[in-house]
Amino acid sequence: MSRLRSAAATLAVTAGLLGGGVMTAPSASAADCWTPRQAGSHNQWANSGGDAISHSGPYGACESYNVRDAWVSVACKYQNTHGNWWYYTDWGWIYGAKYLSFPYGGVTTTCTR
Repeated sequence: MSRLRSAAATLAVTAGLLGGGVMTAPSASAADCWTPRQAGSHNQWANSGGDAISHSGPYGACESYNVRDAWVSVACKYQNTHGNWWYYTDWGWIYGAKYLSFPYGGVTTTCTR
């Protein structure tokens, strides 16, 4: 029986590889989505222009939400593995280069887990 099971398993794997299996990009659940220890604190104000998108983590693949406030309270900053700076706000994570400006100075606190 074990030879039969082994042959069936080998055949199934081979069929999956040859049957046109397609690699896909990681899903949001595979992204590194997290909330920093600094959540709830305030370090600096930032202007979001009222049209920013916040995320549940410091990556675009994390779940996203529309930000409706022109000003957000920023707790900390984090540079992700792609080299992009994200800021944890009272709305969640916001990608700084696209959505935020800091008229009162930069954020000095680094986000930690």
